[in-house]
Order: sequence, then structure tokens, then C-alpha cells
Amino acid sequence: MRHGAWMLGVAAGMASMASGAFGEAALRLVPAAPEEVLRPVEIERAEHVPASLSLDRAIGDADAASDKPAYGEEGGRFWAIGAGITHDFVDATDTNIFFSYHYFLADGVEFVGEVGAWYYNQPGDDAFALNPAMVFRWHFLRQEDWTLYADMGIGLLFASDNVPDGGTSFDFTPRVGVGMTYEIDWDTRFLVGLRWAHVSNARIYGNDQNPSRDGPMLYAGVIIRF
Repeated sequence: MRHGAWMLGVAAGMASMASGAFGEAALRLVPAAPEEVLRPVEIERAEHVPASLSLDRAIGDADAASDKPAYGEEGGRFWAIGAGITHDFVDATDTNIFFSYHYFLADGVEFVGEVGAWYYNQPGDDAFALNPAMVFRWHFLRQEDWTLYADMGIGLLFASDNVPDGGTSFDFTPRVGVGMTYEIDWDTRFLVGLRWAHVSNARIYGNDQNPSRDGPMLYAGVIIRF
């Protein structure tokens, strides 16, 4: 009996030692606390927040740009600045600078509101003039990066002296012509055209005071998205 009791005690002790060793091994296999595992992940996400915000801004800017109609499409708005020169093939050379606002009423159909400043180098007294005008322009051929157009319009001329010499300081300026635009980038285009330029007062002061002037006008400018 004593021998059996001693054997039972030894077995119990060995079981206790095995249980303790297994417990320590099990503790070593327990994963780290969730906070320690997630902390680096949280830091990594925080580091990527500015980049994602920058990407969102870039996407937003691209979407905003894509919302604007392309050049030649209905609703497109632009402005332009340029200069021109005309000669009457006799003895007068006229130079012009202009600023204009462009709005596409329909695809390929454009309304232009323009304000021009003129210098008339002519026989008699030279003159300076202000020339508000309106123009309707049809882009009859439109490609991806260029267009061809025809236009016509009319304006009023308020001059510092009679234009032409012997006429009046108030005149009308009808016009008709052709031209082209060429894309520099999405927001900018080059403009060049040739038109017939006419100056007369439409005989509102009688035939004797209406020495009209005619000549071809070459002009060029830059168109910028509004």
C-alpha cells in the first residue's frame, strides 16, 4: 500500500510539472494584444490620408474641366484678344486692336460681342475710333484641334475725326469674312482670319457726306476659355 501511494504521488507530481510546462508554452504562443497589432496599421493609414485627399482633389478638378463644353459645342464661353490691319489699296492704312466675348448658341454657331479700337492713317486728319460690334460665326468645318469658319456682323464707329476724310465721325462697320482656329491646349486657341472691312454712314447725312472706305482686313488673336 505504501509503495502504491508513493507511485501515485510521483505520477501526480509529473503531471503537475507537465501541466506547468505546457501552460508556459501556451502563453508564449498567445498573439500580441489587438492594440499592438493594429497600431502600425493605423499609423500607415494616417500616412496615406493626404495622398488620398490630393487624388480626390485632382479627380475633382478633372471632372470640373470635363463638365465644360469643348470648343464649338453649345454653351461654350470664351474671350479673345487680338489685332488687325487693313488697307484700301489707295492711300489709307488702318490698324485695330480688339477684345471680344464668345458664346456658342448651338454646336458650331457662335455669337461674338466685340469692342475694337482703331487708328485711321488717312489723307487729311488721322483719327482714333472706338468700334463696338456684334458678329455671328459659323464653324462649318470642325476637327479635333482646328476649325474653319465664316462670319458676318456689323458695328458702330465713334471717331475723333471724320472717317474717311470728308465724311463723318459716326459710321457703320459691316463685315463678312472667313477664318480658322487652332487648338494650343484645352483652354487656349489661336485665331486668324480675313474679312472685308467697310466704313460708311449709310447716307444718313446725305450722299455728299458719305465717302465710304473698303478694304481687306487681316487679323489674328488668342482665344481663352472663360
